[in-house]
Amino acid sequence: MVVFELFHAAETGDIEFLKQCNDQTLNDSVCDNQGRNCLHYAARRGGVDLLKYLVEDKRFTGNRRSNVGATAAHDAAAAGNIEALKWLLQYGKCNIDDQDGTGATILHLACRFQHTNVTEWLLDTYNIDVSSKTASGGLALHFAVVGGDYDAVKLLLDYDRSTVNLTLSNGATSTYLAAQEGHLEILRLLIQDYKGNIRMKSYDGMSCLHAAAQSGHLDCVRFLVDEEKCNVNERDYDGATPLHFAASQGHYIVIDWLMKVGNAVVTLDNLGGSPLHNAAECNQIECVKVLISNGCSTEITDNNGLTATQLAKQCYHEHCAEVIETFQPNSARIR
Repeated sequence: MVVFELFHAAETGDIEFLKQCNDQTLNDSVCDNQGRNCLHYAARRGGVDLLKYLVEDKRFTGNRRSNVGATAAHDAAAAGNIEALKWLLQYGKCNIDDQDGTGATILHLACRFQHTNVTEWLLDTYNIDVSSKTASGGLALHFAVVGGDYDAVKLLLDYDRSTVNLTLSNGATSTYLAAQEGHLEILRLLIQDYKGNIRMKSYDGMSCLHAAAQSGHLDCVRFLVDEEKCNVNERDYDGATPLHFAASQGHYIVIDWLMKVGNAVVTLDNLGGSPLHNAAECNQIECVKVLISNGCSTEITDNNGLTATQLAKQCYHEHCAEVIETFQPNSARIR
């Protein structure tokens, strides 16, 4: 209980409570189960006076790391506590390029949690390496894109445009991530203002359009097909098209648009499966209805000789199998 009260006081800036604690209770070796001490907690919401008290009076190590390798400066950046961050970088022996256990820097975390003012201050104040990568290859730009921080994306690319097509360890670019996360305005910005390359694929062969279709982001799908002229029938290295991915994930509205407006056609993946097979295997009944309504044959057999109906039964999706066998496009309304 005492430890919890310590951390709560540190996080809420209750310096008077902490001043009542003796050195055995309040020291930088008293940590939670993640290895974070009072300085980490104070960095989130506390003021500079509390940080000074802990470091200068109570002799806390300013750059002590938690079990995940985070310093108090990482906590300050993640929480958007810019005054605490400034103090820790100047007086707490924290370094602008310090990486936590995942390889994330202070800049990564500011971008991840959409603290645009922190990102702007870091870029304006330091000669910062925006090409620094996490263990998975993530740039601060990737974090900003995934977080939907439009202004941070602009700040980072104005600082160094050469990062726009750098990839994660799986080959995904910032443009791919914008499509995957459904951030249409960021997607448009990357492509039209910073030359984000929509032809680059991830290492499994998925394109930006695959990513948007898989995640069900119809506005991004429309933009990529209508304005950027992406190939609606593009195949990944397993032979799957955007239709296959939309069918697996239950995005029947995307399927309907791709087939009715985008003129997508039914093709087979490397296992001989149609998008209807994907829908059947994943029990996506609304997708089954939309695919059949748009002309996808129920008689196609995959490389194992199975129709979509047989595959649904093999996966114990009896109702889905029944729908495939009995659905009449003109007699039922697709929700």
